[in-house]
Amino acid sequence: MILTRRIAVDHVRDNFIREIQTARKLVQSIHALPRYSPKSQGIHPSHVLQVAELAFMGLVASWEEFLEGTLVRYVANATTNSGYKPTAKIGYSATLSDAYVVLSQNPNYDPAKHYLKVTDYQWVVKTADFLFSVHPYSCISNQLNLLKYAISIRNRVAHASDKCRKDFVLVAKQFKFAAPNAQPLPQGFTPGKLLFENVQRHFPQQCIQRQTTHFEAYASLYEVLARQIVP
Repeated sequence: MILTRRIAVDHVRDNFIREIQTARKLVQSIHALPRYSPKSQGIHPSHVLQVAELAFMGLVASWEEFLEGTLVRYVANATTNSGYKPTAKIGYSATLSDAYVVLSQNPNYDPAKHYLKVTDYQWVVKTADFLFSVHPYSCISNQLNLLKYAISIRNRVAHASDKCRKDFVLVAKQFKFAAPNAQPLPQGFTPGKLLFENVQRHFPQQCIQRQTTHFEAYASLYEVLARQIVP
């Protein structure tokens, strides 16, 4: 009798949540430091914003790594410690390597050279729809706008192209103004400033009531989705 090795998936969720907690602590710690002024030593306010931006960029990257890690494992018949696994329409892949081939539709897929389209969240959901009759990725569809906004924020941190600037301005206006086209952003408005501002719309009402920052609102959103995808 040949025993197949059980493919685990809970550790992918746990690692991602640890990344979320690390990003939270970093931003909280940097925000708590004394600020520089001509009369006192401390960290320059612009450096605080830059640290928050880099932490957010890492958060989005970790989220996308989580999506890839879980999707590949579910295709390869992974089961959570609680006993959950998606219901495959046809069958499961025998190995993680085979799962990558199925998801990429590339028989020569090499994780060191190629990549899955997990930055396209609609692709993730549609692929799961195609492979599984029941799966946990539907929760992404309910948060698709917020997840896409996060990409625009991340891209503006990473790039200074006209497209990235314009996309960020549109997203920032969505978060700041009830009528996004009615007024311009403050001069010099950056992703870091947005991340430290309190949520006013689009996120759950409890985030508004608790005066949650955009950074923390996104960290909480990613954690909730992670626990739904790997229950």
